[in-house]
Amino acid sequence: MAGAAKIRIMLVDDHAVVRAGYRRFLEQEPDYEVVAEANSGEEAYAALQASLPDIVILDLSMPGRGGLATLRRLKARWPLLPVLVFSMHEQAPLVLQAMRCGATGYITKSSEPSLMIRAVRSVLKGEVTLSPDVAGKLAQANSSSSDPMLGLSVREFDVFRMIANGKSHDEIGMLLNLSSKTIANYHSILRQKLGVHTDIELFQLANDCGIVEGAQRPATDVDV
Repeated sequence: MAGAAKIRIMLVDDHAVVRAGYRRFLEQEPDYEVVAEANSGEEAYAALQASLPDIVILDLSMPGRGGLATLRRLKARWPLLPVLVFSMHEQAPLVLQAMRCGATGYITKSSEPSLMIRAVRSVLKGEVTLSPDVAGKLAQANSSSSDPMLGLSVREFDVFRMIANGKSHDEIGMLLNLSSKTIANYHSILRQKLGVHTDIELFQLANDCGIVEGAQRPATDVDV
């Protein structure tokens, strides 16, 4: 209907080409409008305060704090804000952590583009929305309790992801506003919970989970 209010969308992804492509696709819908873009969690937080969108479409693989920490921060400030995660990763532990952080939907970048159009409308209605590949992974995980990563808290998983991506205790502490000693304690707890003895094993688990962003090795431990 002419004159009807548009759905205001913010895109958060560190790849400008990806944002540009999905902006064009989304705005083919007559009632969709991309009102803000951001390439990091910090930029997303500032942009959200200025633009106040109806929904945020958020990638999880970003520099700095990363997508999970950004999601948690946005939901802490705007608890009713609908967030749709849009990620290349379909592994159950990462999906579960995103939902625990407050995401209402999670779709993968390998999904049909039309799914995002439908997912935006569903998430705005408060409906939990998953792409078929993600739904399948979660169903498989729920049928088995053998994956220790499913038992990690949101904070533990965040530290796990950062260690696996090569950040030191000091770097993680700065990003999460925690002391390096606290991060070292989390590191020890993670090894116990995940049943590993070295950071090489921890890295391998993270790589299998799909949360390692590059080929770097963990920087917080000595290979043994």
